[in-house]
Amino acid sequence: AGCAPLRPFHTLLTAQSTTYQNWQARIMHFHFQKQRAAAGACSEMGGFTRLVAHGTGQPDGLESEIASVFVTEYTREDLARFKHFAVMNRPYSVVQMLASPEHMAAIVEDYIMIAETDHVLLRPLPNLASVTEPAAYHFGYMHAHAGTQRVISQITQQVTWQQVQPIGPSPAILHVDTLRKLTPKWNEYSIALKLNNEADKMFGWVLEMWGYTLAAARMGIRHSLWPNIQVEPSALWHCDDSFTQADYYTFHFTYGLEYSLKGHPSSKVGEWSLNKRNYMAAFPPADLAPPPRCAGASADKCDAMSCMKRMMNICSSPSAAWRAIADCGSVCSSAMTA
Repeated sequence: AGCAPLRPFHTLLTAQSTTYQNWQARIMHFHFQKQRAAAGACSEMGGFTRLVAHGTGQPDGLESEIASVFVTEYTREDLARFKHFAVMNRPYSVVQMLASPEHMAAIVEDYIMIAETDHVLLRPLPNLASVTEPAAYHFGYMHAHAGTQRVISQITQQVTWQQVQPIGPSPAILHVDTLRKLTPKWNEYSIALKLNNEADKMFGWVLEMWGYTLAAARMGIRHSLWPNIQVEPSALWHCDDSFTQADYYTFHFTYGLEYSLKGHPSSKVGEWSLNKRNYMAAFPPADLAPPPRCAGASADKCDAMSCMKRMMNICSSPSAAWRAIADCGSVCSSAMTA
């Protein structure tokens, strides 16, 4: 009662079954639950599914904590063709899920949000998509220009660089029918780009994102741009004194926080480092070291940074004790109000 007409969306967390992504998935899922509860009866945050590329589709055990479906991942031979770029599993996973009535039975909502394991929700997320227009984050490093037209034309002759939006597949909210329409080309173009040496060199680690935005342009699917759906802080940007976590919905901890022991930000691995890539093969330790005393806004004053450190300390234990913590997410609440 009292709610505006709701358009609930289902969160689809694309993942692989690795130690690196599993501890991130636990943190992401916990804060999804926290923010969905905080929104109350008027929340548009619906169900949650962890879509996992794992072997030939066998379970990995984490489904006992997080609702999960499992699909086939690319073989070693396939990944060798793709120069071991494992992100190629994302569109391939979505293709397989959409083709499976059994997997799709878990999704009762009309909209899907594609999320990643290193996303942390900071507040309840509304649905800004419509039936005909998806909503996606505006990436500052995804702008097409005249210099990209040569590669674009090698993938599709029907797209000009002016038609390409600065978006990727995540975070984005789409109607299920739109995702069905877009995904085959997203997968096809991602493969074509990766096997094209010029495209691979030009687009690098965001190549699969280019596969998505080119597919959207080719299919005539325009997205509304949503600049504050997420923030991507580092020691060098987005964490000055003007930063406030209330401005954003998602903290994407894709960049490391690197400092000297004197608190100076660094563009290289710092003497003090808070970086997800430090924990590729093991869960983060039980107690991460505090930042240098003079590290400035990024470490001491940036709420998202403080939140990330506390969450990693408390939420990432691989033991059963992790599940017994009453409110792991309260550390973020205290960080935001400190």
